[in-house]
Order: sequence, then structure tokens, then C-alpha cells
Amino acid sequence: MDGSLKRTDNPVLPRHGGVARTGDAPLGGNAVPERTQSPPHGVLEELSGTFASARRVLSDFLELLSLETRRAGLTLVWMVTCGAVAAILVVAAWLGFMAALALWAVSLGISWVTAVTVISSANLLAAAIVTSVCFRMSRDLLFPATRGQLEAKATQSELP
Repeated sequence: MDGSLKRTDNPVLPRHGGVARTGDAPLGGNAVPERTQSPPHGVLEELSGTFASARRVLSDFLELLSLETRRAGLTLVWMVTCGAVAAILVVAAWLGFMAALALWAVSLGISWVTAVTVISSANLLAAAIVTSVCFRMSRDLLFPATRGQLEAKATQSELP
């Protein structure tokens, strides 16, 4: 020892020499830890303990699943609500923009009827183009490559 640590600085060792009391014994020494529970006495008790533990784990898992499902449902409701509000705001902004465009056209000397008709026709044409694009894109929802692959395999399996 280097002399910096005195024997009295160690709480496990007795201050004035001698043997440490059992309450002062270090855990790594001869002290034997006491058991807090008695061991199971039979296979049936062991199995019942295992089943009870499995039941608790399953119960906790199902409780967690129900809480997360509830949270996901509430989140979905908020998302749909926010989407509906956003859609209403976009429509209102579009109508305001179209009204401003009509006012600008009227200020250039075009009649109200002509300005509103031209703007409405342009909106209908844009809607028709977007609808046509959606219909063309919807063909991809039918999984054409997968269906073709399945039909080819069905035809090959029918061949002798």
C-alpha cells in the first residue's frame, strides 16, 4: 500500500483490528445472500407460474396494442379533419384568385359575362385534363404485370 489509504478509511474493515462483524462483511466475502422466495416444490407449480407469466405478458402486450390503436385512430381523425380544412381553404383561395382574375379582365374592358365564362371554361378544361390523367393512371392499380405473370404460370401448368 502507498500509505494514503489508512485502515480506518475502509468501512468494511473494523477500526481497531480484529474480525469484521457479519453486517460489515463484504458481499464478495463469506456472506451468503438470503433467499427472498422459496423455490417451487413441483412441476405443476412451475407450469402454473410459467402460464401466469405468459398471461401477464400477453395481457400487457394487448393493453399496449389497444392504447396504440386508440392513439392511431385519434391521429387518423385529426389528419382527415386537417385535410378537409386544408381542402376548404384551397378552394376558397382558388375562388378568390378566379374572382381577382375576373376583376382584372373587367378592368381591361371585357364584359362581366365574357370574363366569368372564359374563366369557368378554363377551369372546366383543366378539370377534364386532370380527370383524364387520373383515369390513365388508374390502370396501374390493376397490377397488370402481376396478373400477366400469374396468367402465364397458369397457362404453363395446364400444358401437358
